[in-house]
Amino acid sequence: MASVLSALAFVPSPPLLLAELAGSATGELDDLRAAVREVCDDLGQSCHDWIGVGVGATTTWIDGDAAGTYAGFGADVVVGLAPDRGPVDRAMELAALTVGLLRGQAVPQWSVPVQLVARNASVQDVAAVALDLRGRVDAAPGPVGLLVVGDGATTLTDKAPGAFDDRAEAVQHAIDDALGRADVDALASLDAALCDALGVDGRVAWQVAATLVGPARVVPHSLFRGAPYGVGYHVASWSL
Repeated sequence: MASVLSALAFVPSPPLLLAELAGSATGELDDLRAAVREVCDDLGQSCHDWIGVGVGATTTWIDGDAAGTYAGFGADVVVGLAPDRGPVDRAMELAALTVGLLRGQAVPQWSVPVQLVARNASVQDVAAVALDLRGRVDAAPGPVGLLVVGDGATTLTDKAPGAFDDRAEAVQHAIDDALGRADVDALASLDAALCDALGVDGRVAWQVAATLVGPARVVPHSLFRGAPYGVGYHVASWSL
């Protein structure tokens, strides 16, 4: 019998999720970290397997024995996609590092592969990745959860990494509403050029998830929406 996609968890990827990098900023992100931990714990309880989905330089499947390090962000802390990790990839993309970090916290006994989607992926590319993921979900032995990693606009305040852009607030609001309501059509219709201009890194990961879910009935739950340091972060769960 084919497996089913049971739930999705949407999380951002700030390196400060790693405690060793937080330093004096730990308290400022307590609510975000608590929401991320809750949504991952829930995903672990409702599913037998996870697949991570995130954004990278190229569209790449990363097997569940890979490992990486946060050294490029200031702390040489190794995280793995499995309990028995392989050699450390010191160039592992942030989305995959985030999956490894959260896997280790929520389901340390599991192996979690990651599908990275190229930032410049076309509509056709997104559809192809979603189709491949559907095959992987259907081949799994039990209910599967997707851990979808993506960040919103980096241009929400003057001190944001991308500086301020007066278009960012409206776009981030639309993203937050779409993730909070499981509005797959709104996610699918996000404007690629505008999102790129505003530093919205999660667009293609969200669009792959939306394509995979399609018209299925979804029960959404939004746990966090905010913009620490001028970057839009949203934590949500979708149950199917």
